[in-house]
Parts: sequence; C-alpha cells; structure tokens
Amino acid sequence: MQKSRQRLAIFRRQRPAVLLAGLVVTALLVVVALMVQPPATVGSPARDDVPQQVPPRRFATEVDESVFLRGNIHTHSLRSDGDSPAEVVMAWYRDHGYDFLALTDHNRHLDVSDYQHIENGSFVLIPGEEVSMAAAGKPIHVNALCTHSTIGEARFDSRTAAVQWAVDQIGSQGGVALINHPNFVWSLRLEHLAPIRGAHMIEVYSGHPHARSHGDDRHDSVEQMWGELVALGSRWAPAAVDDMHQLGPVPTEGVPQARPGTGWVEVYGAELDADSICSALGAGRLYATNGPQLSRLAVGGDAMTVWLDDADAQVDFVDIGGEALASAHPEPDSTGKLHASYQLRGDEPLVRARITTRDGTAWTHAYRTTR
Repeated sequence: MQKSRQRLAIFRRQRPAVLLAGLVVTALLVVVALMVQPPATVGSPARDDVPQQVPPRRFATEVDESVFLRGNIHTHSLRSDGDSPAEVVMAWYRDHGYDFLALTDHNRHLDVSDYQHIENGSFVLIPGEEVSMAAAGKPIHVNALCTHSTIGEARFDSRTAAVQWAVDQIGSQGGVALINHPNFVWSLRLEHLAPIRGAHMIEVYSGHPHARSHGDDRHDSVEQMWGELVALGSRWAPAAVDDMHQLGPVPTEGVPQARPGTGWVEVYGAELDADSICSALGAGRLYATNGPQLSRLAVGGDAMTVWLDDADAQVDFVDIGGEALASAHPEPDSTGKLHASYQLRGDEPLVRARITTRDGTAWTHAYRTTR
C-alpha cells in the first residue's frame, strides 16, 4: 500500500510533463498526415464513389412537320430507255397525286422550261439527268437533280473515282447528287462509297427489278449499307424511287419492267416551287417510302415521334449500328391521333425510324444527338 501511494505521488508530480509530451506527439502526427494527403480539388467530389453528372443528350436538329410534298426523283421516258414520251410520263405523275417530278433520262438533262404547260398550281417539274458511267466493268449511275446542263457519260478505272467525279460535276452546278441503286449488278459496295464526299442522298429502295435493294445472302441491303455509311459520318438522306421505265400496260422489248408509283420521297413543308423543293432535297428534309405515309414527324429535345394512321404498323427506332433501340405499335396521343415515340436514354449518337406496314416500309433521316 505504501509503495502504491509513492507511485501515485510520483505520477501526480510528473503528469503535466506527460500530458505536454502527448500533445506534442499528437500534433506531429497531424502535421505528417496533412503533408501526406493530397489537397482536395476545388469543385471535385469529396469521395471517389460519388458519380459525376453527365449532361443528357438532346437531338441536334429540331423538326416538327405535318405538311409533305410527294415526288419521284428517278424516272425515264423515250428520251432514253423508257417506253413513253416525256409529256405522257409527266402527266401520269401529275394526275396520280404527285407534287413534283424529276425526269432523269440517261445522260440527257431535262430543260423544264420546255414543259411548263404540264405544270399547274399543284405540280412542278425539277431538272434531272441520270449521269451514267462505267468503271471496272460495272455501270455506275448518279442522278443529277436541280442542275442546269448535261453532264454526260464517262469511263473510269475506279468505281469510287466515277462516283466522286459525278458528284463533283453536280456540285459545280449547284445541284443535288443522288447515288443510284448500289446493288444494281452489285456495282457499289461500302468500300467504294465510304470515301465519297459531297453527295446528298442514296437510294435505300428502288422499284427497278434488278436494283436488289434488299440484298441477298452474300450482299447487304442498301439500308444496311446506308446505316454503315451514317456510322462513318455520312449525312446522306435516304431516298426511295420507282426508277420508272414501263408506263404502258404491255411490256416493251428491251425496256426494264419498272412500273410507276412503287417508291417516292416526301419533302418536309416546302413551298411548291422548284427552288424550295431543290433546297429541301439538298438539305435532307424528307423521308423515303414505298408505301407508308406519315401525318407528322417531330424531332427535338430528347424525343423523336412519328404519327401515322395505321394501328398495325411497326415502328422501329434504330441506332447507329442498325439495331432497333425500341419497337412499338402506334397508340393514341392526347388528341386521339396514332403515334409512336422514342425518348433518348443518354448514349445514342443518332436515331432514325423505320416504319413497316402491309404496304411497305418508310425510312426517316438519321438524326444526330449532342450534349
């Protein structure tokens, strides 16, 4: 007991020194910790497991259209390899509900001023020519729309060189270049088209019996090809055409049996004059179809919506790789009109719509997104 009291007395006498030493050690440890730990970055989260906010994607283009002009931009007459006179061909399209027509005979430019008597307040003609070339043993065709003089034929060793030459010639006249039926005798593949600069449209569908728009077991469809070109950065709009050659009821020897009315484009809200239509074609303000018709198309913010009158239609919203992001049947909106809509999820660089009905297929342009 006496020894315990002696140790306690000694501790009490030494306690201030012990406490001071403890405080010094603690302070030194704090200083060392601060020196080792990196300073926090201003504005950064205090914890590594807190995710940073990523701005949502929005469509880069605003579209809201409910007025469309129907037109065919690939047509033939007796001026090249069609079966009917030019005036008869023009009158057929005028009398069957078309708003505009480009007569595109092979290597023959159409001067629309010679046919103004065919036009009226609800139908106009736009200049056209099918620039028809040969390269590496294959026919290469590019439609020149809205040009002012004949470009004509040429021969090339390279298929890419042929297409680019035609596109450049069309561009030099301020025209619109449409790349025709790539799968016609399998003349153009992705490798030939990927380097092309300056074109405006590609035929994803053609009513010509040898156009093979749907491909086969060894060749991609033109829609697939177009999708890959878009993924590579192309801004080409899709076009559907009938490539009409046979207007008469009886087949003519040597004339392809491509009938009228099997494919066309619907231009967005353009004024019914040649300049406005040409501007819309060049800007890709259109959708392509071989049957289904839209009553409205809206793209903006984070949503893409199509309206149509067929409840049985299938609407596929397609991504950059050609796969469907979502599929839906039209349902009534708040006004009772049938529509299908897709809302961006945040990682889609672009979205396009493919509408399939009993009548055929329609394709919208591919609309890119931004943050």
